[in-house]
Amino acid sequence: MSPSGDRGGATGKRGRCTLAAVVEALPEGDLVEAWRHWSPESGGAVPASAAARKQLLEWGADGAHALERLGALGKRLAMLMDLLLAAPRYELLFADLATHRSLEHLSTYDLEAALATLSRRALVRDGESSHVATQGQRALAVPTDLGDTLVRQRRSLLSGVFDAFTLRGHIDRLYDDPARARRTPPSRVREMYKMYSREEACVARIERLPEGLRELVVKVIMEFGGLLPRALFDRMETELPHWNGRRWQKILEESLVGTVERLELGRFGIQHNDETLVIFNEVALAWLKRVAVPGDPDRPHDEAGMGVDLVSNLSRFQAYLLDHAVRFTVKGEIFKTTEKRILQDLIPNPGRELDRSEILHFMDAFSRSRGLIDSTGERTIAITSAGRDWEPMDLDSKLAGLLEYVVEESALGGEPYHQTRMRQLFMRLVRRSEPGVWYDLMYLPFVTRNQYLASLDEVAVEEWFSARTAAGGGATGAEDLQRMAWNLVNWVRKRLYLLGLVDLGYDAKGHPVAMRVTSVGARLFGMRAPEGAVPGSGSLIVTPDFEVVHFPSEDDAALVHDLDRFCEREKSETVRHFRISDRSVKRALHEGVALVRMLEVLEHNSRTPVPQNVLYSIKDWANQAGLCTLDVELVLTAPDDTVSRRIASDPGVRPLMARRLDDRTLQMKQARSAARLRSVLRELGWLVELV
Repeated sequence: MSPSGDRGGATGKRGRCTLAAVVEALPEGDLVEAWRHWSPESGGAVPASAAARKQLLEWGADGAHALERLGALGKRLAMLMDLLLAAPRYELLFADLATHRSLEHLSTYDLEAALATLSRRALVRDGESSHVATQGQRALAVPTDLGDTLVRQRRSLLSGVFDAFTLRGHIDRLYDDPARARRTPPSRVREMYKMYSREEACVARIERLPEGLRELVVKVIMEFGGLLPRALFDRMETELPHWNGRRWQKILEESLVGTVERLELGRFGIQHNDETLVIFNEVALAWLKRVAVPGDPDRPHDEAGMGVDLVSNLSRFQAYLLDHAVRFTVKGEIFKTTEKRILQDLIPNPGRELDRSEILHFMDAFSRSRGLIDSTGERTIAITSAGRDWEPMDLDSKLAGLLEYVVEESALGGEPYHQTRMRQLFMRLVRRSEPGVWYDLMYLPFVTRNQYLASLDEVAVEEWFSARTAAGGGATGAEDLQRMAWNLVNWVRKRLYLLGLVDLGYDAKGHPVAMRVTSVGARLFGMRAPEGAVPGSGSLIVTPDFEVVHFPSEDDAALVHDLDRFCEREKSETVRHFRISDRSVKRALHEGVALVRMLEVLEHNSRTPVPQNVLYSIKDWANQAGLCTLDVELVLTAPDDTVSRRIASDPGVRPLMARRLDDRTLQMKQARSAARLRSVLRELGWLVELV
């Protein structure tokens, strides 16, 4: 619709599209349509050309007005604007728009007509791409300053809780100020956030806080997850004489550590209306990762795990129902005498978290909810067809069904709406942990609670509770900030532990203080499986040019998965072809694949000896990636002196290091086990393997 000779004219400095350039390039005929679209009043005379163009720029700089006029567009035009605003530099090639999935219902004529309308209204520049790689191709772009204004205004409407709880929200709020925004473009704001949210930077800012406030901040992070209401401060033991919110707010905000604000969360169904000391999510997470992950001490005083006992007990429970006519009371409960007989058939390993009767009640509730058992007219319990289908299922399928049930279960207390969503978020976050490593019991629940709170605005929680209140759903706000985390911990202790997905660790007094994901849990959560033997052999041929040919066998899913982690797949036909490269090896190392594991996969499954140049190259690529080794004496060996010096100068490593032995080796402190130290070093970003 736009002549090629006109394209590319509405650009400003560095080829960036600006609203001033777009408005200046508007023909007189299009200026009238642009004025009528942007004007807050319908009708009226259009002023002279110069005055009209000046007024358009003023309207475009007004965030509230610009967003209101964007909302006045029709559905088709609004969809196009949303796609452009979501694109880098607010620009998309015409070819990408024409083939976009959400626009596939539009004909080329309809698309061209919609873009022409946006161009006439000074919302879009139709011209040549400003990207070097696509120079000369037709592209559509929202003026950069207009796009920044619209995105900033949309974000301000979603802000509030997000701004209070996160460093990203706080920085965005700082630079929403027009005076600062003119000096600092959004790209620079994003770079600043990346710099200030780095783990080392967050920890350093906490350590530079004034004495007294620093201790309070650390206590708030470790004991309360980074959120301290004033009412709770008045009851806690601290060296600070009184609450000094105004002074703390100034220091914390200037240090980009946190803030002090009055938070009113009742509209979100949370019992909280108090002045609150808030440590930004990113900062609290950085400190927790440095100090509380993995938890101290290296291993808990005592530990307990359920394994797969629950699944076995479900089989025994169903077997008992098949063999006996189990009757129930008028209230639907199993008679106590019958319950005792059933308990005698169960595996006697309830652990410390639940007694055997609680486990039986859970199995009964689960079986009824999933239709595995049903009540007969004679007030007995019978196995259904679904119950008979349950038993032949494999272990992972059974555990997946149990996990789905406990995520939505409401029997453990707390607000079901919040707890269900926090449990789902917890299971996503737990994938970032390392299977088999002990973590502080409160670490993941605190992180989950904080991330959930920061998302309250964007997931429409307020609307849900408003609708429930209007419908007579009863009072809201049954949980406060701490109970939200404690109820999630209770779910971990009584449900994930029961399913055998986590083990629990206890201190000398018998209090639960740590958790670790089991191998079964790792598989169910979709985490990296613990290192182990590679099944199968003789299904690979490795060539000297780094090609790996895989001949399918009956059970090769695990092998294919391993190959995909440190090779590039080139063909996926009957015979699969993979290629080993320095890039794929380095990627695998960063993802946690051990070098010895890669070599074992090739050597244990190859029909012929693996070429020596392949083995040598894999090891050499690992050295180039900075792979270090840690032995049982806690001697850390780097591939070269450069890597060794960088590790020794890391602020996070220095407290763990005893002394430097030579150019390549460091003696670490003996206070930690090798496995624990390796985990901490990997958290700090260093590639370390045990030898």
